[in-house]
Amino acid sequence: MAVITLLDSGRIVRDPAQVAATLVAAGVTYEVWGTGRMPKDLRLRDLSETEKRAVLTAFDADIARLMRERGYQTADVVSLYPTTQDLDTMLMAYAKLHVHTDDEVRFVVQGRGVFELHPVQGEAISAELHPGDFITIPANYPHQFRLCEDRHITAIRLFTDRAGWVAHYV
Repeated sequence: MAVITLLDSGRIVRDPAQVAATLVAAGVTYEVWGTGRMPKDLRLRDLSETEKRAVLTAFDADIARLMRERGYQTADVVSLYPTTQDLDTMLMAYAKLHVHTDDEVRFVVQGRGVFELHPVQGEAISAELHPGDFITIPANYPHQFRLCEDRHITAIRLFTDRAGWVAHYV
């Protein structure tokens, strides 16, 4: 379950209903999908392409629904772990304040990561996402991303632009 911190006040929100309400008020979609459908044999490590396909297959119904409802064209799985090649270089790109012309859609299936959200109005929010958390950050919404101390996350990503993750730094 996600934990959010309002950065100006330092207020921490853990209650699921309040987490969702705070994020929705900031213009961000948040849902809890759970991880009960995850293949049981996956380990907390970089996943092979076959394992990534198994993750997509496990959540195929949700992915198909979002593609129909929101026009997403592609889905993939990103797997970042301490052993990921060029991890520090990737993390530097994610950590800079940026926007996308596409929604940033993530469903965390393993590990944890933090999105720092900068709404046009209201307090900046640090949202630590855990397995089972689903988030959609709208296009052109300023944000940053970092891994937690354990430096691992596996997440499903959806895109309307077939180019995938393209950042425009602010």
